[in-house]
Amino acid sequence: MKLIRLLIATIFITSNSFAQLDLPPSGNNPRATISEEVGITSITIKYSRPDVNKREGKIYGDGNVVTYGFSTASFITNKNTSPWRAGANENTIITFEHDVKIEGQPLKAGTYGLFMAMGADNVTIIFSNQSDAWGSFNYDEKYDALRVNVKPVALDKSVEYLKYEFIEHKEKYCVIAMQWEKLSVPFKVEVDVDNIVLARLREQLTGRQGFTPALILTATQYCFTKNINLEEALVWSKKAIDGQGGQKTYITLRNLATAYEKLNRTAESDSTMNEALLIATANQYGAYGRILITQKRNDKAMEVFTAAQKRYGDIFGVNSGLMNGYSAKGDFKNAIKYAEKAMAQAPNDATKTTLQGQIAKLKEGKDIN
Repeated sequence: MKLIRLLIATIFITSNSFAQLDLPPSGNNPRATISEEVGITSITIKYSRPDVNKREGKIYGDGNVVTYGFSTASFITNKNTSPWRAGANENTIITFEHDVKIEGQPLKAGTYGLFMAMGADNVTIIFSNQSDAWGSFNYDEKYDALRVNVKPVALDKSVEYLKYEFIEHKEKYCVIAMQWEKLSVPFKVEVDVDNIVLARLREQLTGRQGFTPALILTATQYCFTKNINLEEALVWSKKAIDGQGGQKTYITLRNLATAYEKLNRTAESDSTMNEALLIATANQYGAYGRILITQKRNDKAMEVFTAAQKRYGDIFGVNSGLMNGYSAKGDFKNAIKYAEKAMAQAPNDATKTTLQGQIAKLKEGKDIN
């Protein structure tokens, strides 16, 4: 009987040694997670937040809460070789969904322990492959993935609970800062957004999304907007028409024409648009004509506006297009003529107000485009 009780007790102790209780964080250091994306790259920081707790002026520096340099006693070397955990309790960890650059230095995608060796004028930020430790007592330099040096910045107001913030966010980079007491430690994270997005688009377009013309067009429009990857965008544009599930519509043909246009293949662009205009609405004629005006192809624009008139007659979309076309060519008399026709056919008061302003400008001999 005693043996059975002993076995039961052993099983109970062993099983519970692997169990974890759901308790508040130790030391009253709240857990926090902050995450943002640069492009489509997620950057996430998980950390615990110590407070100043009436220790302002005694947080940083030798003999204070966070001593300068590598001053925490190490369990491995028994020397002062461990940096600050840059938070409290468990490792502060930072995760990058894709490869990045930290202060100009490359760092692979992954999760890293985030440590700092503080200094009055310099902070060494360490990204360690040790990401599941408690504190930095077992920190080992051999697991470092990257070290960068940055300048700390003084803050005007004290931050009671340590926090991480994305203090600057641009299209292809962000700046993250650790802020506690009256000190901020910022570091820049750069992301190769375009190539990461293109890689993801290629992956998606080889899957189910590649059978949906609208999604293919979205991928091409990204390339057109950024003026990148134009040859492949041309291939995708053709696929939206001729590929499995492709459709020949005004939209897909206009997109293909844009691909040719971006590659300076004007003859092929015009030929594609001639086909597209066979199935275009009056408004689509007008929109294309106005694009031609922005390209300084005024004669071609007038051809398109005139073709719309022959096909659709005396309607608002046609007349407003002719107004723009004649104005671009400096024929303000005819521009006013068609502007007044469009005014009589305007679908709402807002459009009438816009046309009134355009007519007034035309009467002054000014181009409205």
